[in-house]
Amino acid sequence: MMSPAMRVMKTAIFLLLLPATAVQAQQVLTDRERVDFDSPEGWAMAHTLAATLNLGSVPPTIMEPWRLVFSAEVGSIPRLSKAEQRVGFGGFKYEDMNKSPVFGKGRVHLGLPGNFSAVASWTPPLRLNGAKPRGVFGLALEKQLFAENGWGLGGRLYALRGDGTGDITCDKDTAAGTPGTAANPFGCRAPSNDRLSLDHQGFELMASRMLAGERWQPYVALAWTRTDPSAQVNARVFEIIDRSVLTSDGNLTTATVGVAFHPSANWSWSAAFSYTPLDVRRPPLRKSEEGDFWSVRIGLSWNGGLPWQ
Repeated sequence: MMSPAMRVMKTAIFLLLLPATAVQAQQVLTDRERVDFDSPEGWAMAHTLAATLNLGSVPPTIMEPWRLVFSAEVGSIPRLSKAEQRVGFGGFKYEDMNKSPVFGKGRVHLGLPGNFSAVASWTPPLRLNGAKPRGVFGLALEKQLFAENGWGLGGRLYALRGDGTGDITCDKDTAAGTPGTAANPFGCRAPSNDRLSLDHQGFELMASRMLAGERWQPYVALAWTRTDPSAQVNARVFEIIDRSVLTSDGNLTTATVGVAFHPSANWSWSAAFSYTPLDVRRPPLRKSEEGDFWSVRIGLSWNGGLPWQ
């Protein structure tokens, strides 16, 4: 694996060897590299992906076969400092990771025979601050494993597929500066259109307790997620078209504490705090330090009944 210093040197030499006059054919950089999960680049991909985890909003319950429930959820995304966003080239280049402050999804729950339920989710492709989700769909299979005296335990198998796109490596503010100056040291000619794969799959256990006549339902959950993120750069820097690809892989563990409120048979509200520990090794010492992801999630669900009613 190429060290961060070697990557910076390779790119610098490539730029210096370009002729001073306008080139006849534009150079295209197509490097492909695998990075450690706790490297600055790997951490940045994992931190972004953690915002999209297909976690449950309420504990699984027994649903009548073919009954439909509709829900929506939005979760916060923590804002990163300028130093935390220096993740490119092994932790030396600024990348604009502060795009949307939230990530949301809509869901349809379908009761199945055998006390299972299927959940399909979708995130609308709304552009915000230069970033846009693309084809983000999730699926989950849920089942209540235990229920007695108000206590409940449920399990979920989940997966999500889709991409996030945006001007990450060359944001619009940086690209507005003169290439090669302090405001634009890496020569961004225009806002980039980078793509991050958000694919993941995992398993979640949710334990709950019904209180106050089954109106309040506090719960705790623990999820294990397998990820293999990849970032496709699409940027014009100086006279180069950068189409480099970075890949990584790793596991995420997420703990959630939440509460669901059931004011009626048809409506439910939920609020939860989720925490995903992450480590990152930043320059110059490359010592492991915390770079955790946390999110506050708010949800609303409506019991739609049977599809033919």
